[in-house]
Amino acid sequence: ESDVYAFGTVWFELLCGEWPFKDQSPESIIFQVGKGMKPSLANLQASQDVKDVLMKCWSYKPSDRPDFITLMKSLEKLPKKRILARSPSHPLNLSRSAESVF
Repeated sequence: ESDVYAFGTVWFELLCGEWPFKDQSPESIIFQVGKGMKPSLANLQASQDVKDVLMKCWSYKPSDRPDFITLMKSLEKLPKKRILARSPSHPLNLSRSAESVF
């Protein structure tokens, strides 16, 4: 159950590119988590379904968190991201060949 909480935290970091409870002292974070407070999802650019799964992962009572089988089923139901026809690291404006430059 603590692994599910940790999964939610890592997933949040991947989605946001920042830490939950950003710019807060470790003592403050420990206090807030111990009181059942959760990081804000206000700046998270994601669907409500994604936010709901995160909140379930961060349930205060470990017994209220989903197990990994249930979590996997919830994740599989989420809409998939559109697949790019190019590498995400390939700039859009450099798609022409070198011969066309000379």
